[in-house]
This record gives sequence, C-alpha cells and structure tokens, in this order.
Amino acid sequence: MIDKVYVIDTSGFIAQVEFRDGTTVTVPGVVDEIMDSTSRLRFDLLKDAGLRVELPDGACREKVRSTAISTGDASVLSVTDLDILAKALELKSWFGVILVTDDYAIQNVAVNLGIECKTAAMPGIRKKVLWELKCTGCGNVVESGNVVGSGKAVLSGKVMKSGKAMVSGNVVESGIECPICGSGVRRRRVKG
Repeated sequence: MIDKVYVIDTSGFIAQVEFRDGTTVTVPGVVDEIMDSTSRLRFDLLKDAGLRVELPDGACREKVRSTAISTGDASVLSVTDLDILAKALELKSWFGVILVTDDYAIQNVAVNLGIECKTAAMPGIRKKVLWELKCTGCGNVVESGNVVGSGKAVLSGKVMKSGKAMVSGNVVESGIECPICGSGVRRRRVKG
C-alpha cells in the first residue's frame, strides 16, 4: 500500500482541513504566508503532530515552471506556488500525493502534472485550461515565464515602476507592459 501524503498550501491551514490518515508536508513560503492566529495555531498543532516543512528539489521546480508556462499559468503563480507544486511533484514518485489548495492556477498546473488535488473550502476546477497573455493595446501575445522581484512569475516584457504583478480577475494589473507598445496585458483563456 502506498502511503498518503498531503502537501498543504496556505488555504489548508486557513480552512482548517483535517489530515487524519497521512503524512503532512508544506514549504517554507507557505509558513511565511500564515498571518492570522487561528491558522498559526493550526500550523503549530500540525507541526507538533509531524508536519514537515521542506524545500522542493530543483529539477521538480524546473518541470513545474515549464508546465506553468505551457498552460499559461506562470503569470499568476508566486514562487511559493511553484514550490508547493514542485514539492508535490517530487513526493509523487514515492507516495500517493494529494495537494490541498483552493488556488485555481495551482490546481490547473497540478492536473497537468498528474497530481491529485483536494480543495480546502472552495469548489475545485472542472477541467484543464490553457491561458495566454495578450496586450490590450496592440494585440501581441506575450511570452510568460520570467520571475520578477515581487515573487510573481511574469512575462518577458518590461515591468512597470511599481515592480508588482498582481492579478484581478483576468487582468494583470500594475506590473507588466507589452514589450512592443507598452500597454498592459490581459490573461485570456485559449482552451478549456
């Protein structure tokens, strides 16, 4: 029988999901995201019960990054998101892994990597989706995948003065310019 391992994103601590029948693992970036006292207490209780906090292997990080670029999700995934996916991918070789997250982009990449997902509080994705980043000015489709100081993996164009790449709906705001005309870009569903 394959052991079950739950790889927990921040939402698993916030929603206080129960993990009675397996090992629990997370990454250091998730620990840094836990802000409220209830989630911190939940983290501490799971840590006392054996929760492991580990960095993922570099080869798995690269595979996740490559998959996120191919699905068009790289522009909305943080370094922590990529790490949680890479840790799940790394452990998938030896265990029955369930990635616990409410983040749709993480779920989309996970499904494309063959990683099982469980949501903490929200409904999960229903099917795989492919995205592209399209300039709102000239219509240029912009390549995604580079990481900037904000921790967001963004397109290979210019980063605006704020240095941030935040997503609200499908619009990438205040952080990315088209490398051709300088207009903002919009995340657009291509398939799915």
